[in-house]
Amino acid sequence: MRLPRFARLSALSLAFLFNGLALGADAPEADPAAEMARAATMRDEASALRSAAEARFSDEEIACYSRFLVNRCLDQARGRRVVEIRKARQLDLEAGRIELADKNRRFAEAQAEQAETAPQKAIERSEQEARNRADSETRLRNLSEKDADRVKREQDAKSRGLIEAEERHRHEAAEAQRRADEASAAAQRAEQARSDREDYEERARKAAEKKAEKDRKAAAIKP
Repeated sequence: MRLPRFARLSALSLAFLFNGLALGADAPEADPAAEMARAATMRDEASALRSAAEARFSDEEIACYSRFLVNRCLDQARGRRVVEIRKARQLDLEAGRIELADKNRRFAEAQAEQAETAPQKAIERSEQEARNRADSETRLRNLSEKDADRVKREQDAKSRGLIEAEERHRHEAAEAQRRADEASAAAQRAEQARSDREDYEERARKAAEKKAEKDRKAAAIKP
């Protein structure tokens, strides 16, 4: 049975890909930097092929409408575009294979390095943990020795603070009492001054009334 044209092309593409993978497995190890540069070049070439194919198809599509067999012309233009796009896809596939191989290589190298350095790192980690425990024990011992002095200093400071606060409160209470006494004395003096002023004004008023009465009587006696 004859396969359809698209199926034959897909089968050929897969065969090309698998053959490339097999050849890559048997080929000597290439320089990773050069391989990644080659993959980048393939990506650029694939992009350029697609752009060129689309641009050419756009021009050919316009030109086809001026011909007699328009559909045939369009089909041929589409076929040429498909061929170029498939070439670009093959380049992308090969670039992807190179990129995946580089990713797998870097992962394998990291795993190998980790496996190689794991015992030494475990020893260093154990030694660091032992040093950390020794440092912690030393700090705790120093703290326990200094703790009694620190507590005594804190208690002495609190006692001094309480004594100073009590003295300050007594001084502030005495000062407040003094200000209150002064305010009370000032109020009493003000009240006394007001009372004296009222008495003086009352006496002056009565003297003025008495003098006015005397002047009135004297005026009444005169012929």
